[in-house]
Amino acid sequence: MEKKNSTLKIVLTIIGAVVVLGTIVAAVVHFWDDIKKLLPGEKNEEDFDDFEELEA
Repeated sequence: MEKKNSTLKIVLTIIGAVVVLGTIVAAVVHFWDDIKKLLPGEKNEEDFDDFEELEA
C-alpha cells in the first residue's frame, strides 16, 4: 500500500508544479506591457535612430 501512496504523491506534485508554472506564465503574458514599463532601459525606435547616426 505504501507504493501507491508514494506514486500518488509524486503525480500530484508534478500536476501541482505544472499548474503553478502555467499560472505564472499566464500572469506574465497578461501583465507584460505593464512589466515592460517598469523595467529599466526601455528602448524606443527613436533611440535606435540616434544610435545609427552615431555609427556613421
